[in-house]
Amino acid sequence: TKGTDTTKKSNKKDEADDGDNSKGNMLICDGGISSAGASFDPSSLAANPFSFPIGVWSSPEAAYFGLTKPQLLDMGIEAAEGVALYAECLRGRVFSPTGLLKLVYEKSSGRILGVHIVGDDACELIHYGMELIKSKRTIIDLSNSLYSAVTFHELYKIAALAALDQAGGAKRRAAAGAYLQRQKRQSKNQLND
Repeated sequence: TKGTDTTKKSNKKDEADDGDNSKGNMLICDGGISSAGASFDPSSLAANPFSFPIGVWSSPEAAYFGLTKPQLLDMGIEAAEGVALYAECLRGRVFSPTGLLKLVYEKSSGRILGVHIVGDDACELIHYGMELIKSKRTIIDLSNSLYSAVTFHELYKIAALAALDQAGGAKRRAAAGAYLQRQKRQSKNQLND
């Protein structure tokens, strides 16, 4: 059967797993041997930002797929952004208010060309963003979509609505920021009492 069997190592003596991973671990993949990581060229990501999503499991998490607004402008594509703060969605308010999701899109068509996320679950949320880009979805598509409450996926619609109404989006982000400040003051006052 085809597939990856990560339990089998190459039986060649010079490729034994002796703790030195400078040559890369050898794996049996689809009936052949491949060296994990040996063929990865970091410059390929710069050449093709649509190769795969990037995620950094840090605190906070950070992830992106596609292009940035400056990259699109350098390419001569008129681009804009829609931003949603985690505190603007119910799950963010309840569980993790610190973070943001940004959609980068072509102004003329509304087509989403980049997704950038900083905050909890960013490394999981980016895969939905990747699918939006690959399927050529637009800001309008997202603004007409319904997302279940108490999920971070709601941020995609909030960012799309902010893209369509920049002034309204700025007001909603300001209100979310004010909410966070009130929560912070209340927590601090409770600690002092």
